[in-house]
Amino acid sequence: MARVGKTTRVPGVPRIHLVSNLPGVNALGDHLRAAGLGPTSARSADALLVLIDRPLDHVEQELLDRARQSVPVLLAGPTVRALPADSPLVEASGLIPGRATPPYELRLQAGPQGSAIMARAGDFRPRESWVIPEKVADDVERLLLIRHEMGEFPVCTWRPATGLGMFTLGTGAAVLGDPAYHRLVGRWLRHCLGVLDAPPVGVGLLGTPDTTAAHHAGLDATEGLELTALCDGGPGRAPAHAAGRLPRRVEDPDDLVNDPELGVVVVATPTHTHLEWAGRALEAGKHVVVQAPLCLATPDADQLAELAAERSLLLAVYPEGRTDPGYHALRAAVGRGAIGEPLRLEVHRGGLRRPAGTWRDDERISGGQLHDRGAAGVDQVLALVDEPVEWVSAAELKRVWYHVSNADHSRLLLRFANGAEAQITVSDLTVAARPSLEVLGSTGTLILDDAFAANLEPFDGGPAATGRHAGRRGAPDDDAAGAVSLLLTTYDGVRTRYPLPAPGPAWGGTEAFYRDLADSLVSGWPLAGYGVEAARPVIAVLEAAVHSVATGGAQVVPL
Repeated sequence: MARVGKTTRVPGVPRIHLVSNLPGVNALGDHLRAAGLGPTSARSADALLVLIDRPLDHVEQELLDRARQSVPVLLAGPTVRALPADSPLVEASGLIPGRATPPYELRLQAGPQGSAIMARAGDFRPRESWVIPEKVADDVERLLLIRHEMGEFPVCTWRPATGLGMFTLGTGAAVLGDPAYHRLVGRWLRHCLGVLDAPPVGVGLLGTPDTTAAHHAGLDATEGLELTALCDGGPGRAPAHAAGRLPRRVEDPDDLVNDPELGVVVVATPTHTHLEWAGRALEAGKHVVVQAPLCLATPDADQLAELAAERSLLLAVYPEGRTDPGYHALRAAVGRGAIGEPLRLEVHRGGLRRPAGTWRDDERISGGQLHDRGAAGVDQVLALVDEPVEWVSAAELKRVWYHVSNADHSRLLLRFANGAEAQITVSDLTVAARPSLEVLGSTGTLILDDAFAANLEPFDGGPAATGRHAGRRGAPDDDAAGAVSLLLTTYDGVRTRYPLPAPGPAWGGTEAFYRDLADSLVSGWPLAGYGVEAARPVIAVLEAAVHSVATGGAQVVPL
C-alpha cells in the first residue's frame, strides 16, 4: 500500500482538517494556518488531526478508511484516553496505552526518528499528565520520548504502515494554548506528511565588534542558519565563543550585502546607517534582520517595508528585552488578568554611569538617549497596552556628562486612548535602585526588578535589612537585562512572588530570536511579532518624542 514517505514532498500547501471539541483549540488552528498547513474539509484533507475528549464511536472506521487512503490520521491530546481498549484505532497505532501519570513538569527529548521535530524546540517543559504505553510495535516511529522510572517511553509516535500517529500531550488548557506545543504538533504533521525543511540559510553579519558579538553567538547556536560572512571592522581572530566553521571576513560592507552565498543579512550597524544598509541588502535580494531600533524616522520604516514587500522578502527587527524571562513572566501575568486593566506603567533604564563616549553616546549617530536605550522599553509598553497612543511628551536634561552629546537623563510620557499612561526614564544620573518595570492595574500591581525587590523584600517574611547590612543598594552599573524578582500585589493584600528562570540559552535573547528566524526560513513557521508592523509604532513614538523635546515637552501625536 502506497504511503507518504519521509522523503516525499507534498505538492502545494498541505491541507489539514482539525477535529476538536476542546476549548482553546482555536489558537492551535490559527498557528497551523499561519505555518502553511491550510485548513480544509475532511474529504479533501491531506491529514486529519483529532483532539477530542469523548469516544469517537461511529467515526472510528471512517478514520481508518482515510488512513488506508494514505491520509495520515493523528490523534492528540485526550483523544487516546477517550478510546476504548478494543478500539481498532488503538490496534492500528501500534501502541497499547497504559496508565496516565499525575501532572508534573515533563522534559521532552527527541526519539530515534524525532530529531527534526525537536529542532530549535528551546526549553519547552510542559506540566501535564501523559499516558505510559504498555507495548509499542516494532514498526512504530518513536518521535518524542519522556524518561520515566529508569525507562524511555514515547509520547509522540507515527506508524507509516497504517497511517496512524499519537501524541498524548495537550489535554490541559495551558499546554493546548502554548505556542511551543503548537510548533511541535505542526512539526509532527509535517513529518507524517513527508514535508522536509529547506537547507540551512547562509547569513552575513554587518556591524561593529561590540554590536555583532551577541548576534554571532546566537547564530552559532542555531541549527538551520550558517554564519557565512562577517564584516565588523574587527581583527581577523576568531571570537572566544566560536565553534565549528568560522565565517569569512569581509572588509567592504557592499561586498557582504551582494554576496551570492547569503540568504540573510543582519544589520547591526550604528542606528543612523540602518536605512542605508538594510535598504541595500533588500535591493540585493536578501532577507534582512535589523537590530532595534529599526531606523530613526517613520518614513524610513515605511520605505524599508515597501522594499521588502515589493521583493517578497522578510524584514525582521531584533528587539532587545522582548525575550527577557522577567518581562515574559510579567506579560503573561498581565495577559491572564492578574492586575485587571493596566493603568499606569513605569520603565526605568540606567544608573549612575559615565558614558564611554562610543557611537551610542553620540546623538547624531544613535538618535539620542531615548532611541538608543529607551526603544526596548517603548516596545515592551506597547505590547502590554493594546490601545492607540494619543500623544507623547518628552524632556531631557544635560547637566553632568558634557564629553558626549546624548542627554544625561530623559523622560518619555505616553498617553493611551483608554486613559492609561506610561513613563519611560533613561538615566545616567540615577543612584538609587529603581524597579525596571512596574505596572499598576485596576486590581493590583506587578513589580519587575533585578535589584530592588531582591535587596529590600525579604523572602522569609522577616524584616528587611537596612543600613550597612542591606547589601547592594545602588542602581545597576548599566542596563543589564535579567530580572530576578517579579512581585504581584493585589488590592486584597495578597502578595505573590513568581520564580524566574536565570537567563540562559532558552531565554538568551538572540538565541531565542534566531530559533524563530530559522523556523521561518527553513520550516515556514510564522515569524510573529518581529516585523515592521511591530517596529513602526516604536519608531513613531520615538520620533514624536524628539519633536516634543524640541518644543519644550509639548504633547505630540505619533504618526
